[in-house]
Amino acid sequence: MNLRQRLADRARSARLPDGTRVFLRPLRTADLSHAQEYFAALSAHSRYLRFMAATPTLTAETLAQVADTLTEVGAAITVAVVDRGHDHDHDHHHGEELIGGARVVPTDRRGVAEFAVSLADAWQGRGVGGVLLREVVRLGRALGYHHVEGLVLSQNSRMLSVARRARFRVQMDHRDPSVMIVSRALHP
Repeated sequence: MNLRQRLADRARSARLPDGTRVFLRPLRTADLSHAQEYFAALSAHSRYLRFMAATPTLTAETLAQVADTLTEVGAAITVAVVDRGHDHDHDHHHGEELIGGARVVPTDRRGVAEFAVSLADAWQGRGVGGVLLREVVRLGRALGYHHVEGLVLSQNSRMLSVARRARFRVQMDHRDPSVMIVSRALHP
C-alpha cells in the first residue's frame, strides 16, 4: 500500500508485540472483491466463532450487508492490513494483506452500537484482537455512541480474555448461555 493511498485513507498504524506494523483504514468498496479470499482463509472454527453458525461460504446476502455498512448512517467498518512481503507472487492487493476487521452498526436503542470483530487465523494470538477492540471504541466514540456491545460465543475464550484486558464488560446472555455479551461504556 503506497503512502498516497495511506494518506487518502487516513490510515493509522499500530505495532504488535512482535514489532509487526498493522495499518487500520476504512473498508473500501474495492475490498469487497477480496472478501471471498479473506473468508476462505478463515478456518471453519473461526467462521463459526465469528458468525455463530456453520458458515461454509460468504453469501451474496452477507456481502450486501457489508456493502450497506459503507453507506449506512452511524455505521463503519475498519480493516486491519499488513504489508505483504516480497515472498508473495500474487500481488493483487497493492502489496497489502487484509488480516481482520472491526464493524460498528447502529441498534434500535439510542446511543448503543453493536460491534463485531473478525481476525484471520494466522494472526490470532498476536495482539491484533486488542488493536481491533480499541478501534471499536474509537469508531463508537467518533460516531457519537455512548455504549458498544457485541456477542461472543462462550467457547471463544481467547477473544473474551482480550475483551476483558481491553476493559470491556463480559456477562452471560441469559437468553442463551452459549453466548456472552461483551460491552463497554464510551466516555467522551
